[in-house]
Amino acid sequence: MRVSNPVEGITVYDDVFGWMQSSSIYEDMFKIDYGIGWQDHFNGAEKFLHSHWGQQGWEEANNFGDDHFINCLRLSKPFAEFENRTLIKSVVNLTTSSDTNEAHCHPGQDVLLYYANPEWKAEWQGETFFLDPLGKDIIYTSPYVPNRMIKFDGNILHRFNNQTKSAPKFRFSISTFFEKQNEEVVTGSKSFPTGA
Repeated sequence: MRVSNPVEGITVYDDVFGWMQSSSIYEDMFKIDYGIGWQDHFNGAEKFLHSHWGQQGWEEANNFGDDHFINCLRLSKPFAEFENRTLIKSVVNLTTSSDTNEAHCHPGQDVLLYYANPEWKAEWQGETFFLDPLGKDIIYTSPYVPNRMIKFDGNILHRFNNQTKSAPKFRFSISTFFEKQNEEVVTGSKSFPTGA
């Protein structure tokens, strides 16, 4: 696994899982149930497909075996850094080329974002953009790189670019949210429960 810190508050982990685990995670993306919800827009007009895994879902995953995507995440090195932190939830996002997304943040939370598609070409887009506090400038862009996990401060504004029409029909990402430690929650920010 390779680790880099492109900007303050963001850590990138590449090649997080071996081939068997990453393949198993991807297969699970097609087995779980998705609902319509989680908006990125203030007017609430846009809805997205997602699968929500709260603390109960994480506990139930113990019954599904070590190759279940929750258990793969739980045993990963990036997750070990959050061993004593309160897990809020995981959200599996299923996006298509017709989805649009606005910049948002997750005050008082830290986020682990995982790109679950096993194959992705640069021309398919699907990047995650991290922005300055005013949302004017991009401070870091993460291409959609298979088997990449990004740890970031939820206070950082971010949004993702949907994939092109030539890309696979579904772009899968898994966002897991943890409570920040010893930090006052920021108020007045754009905050939505979606992933990136």
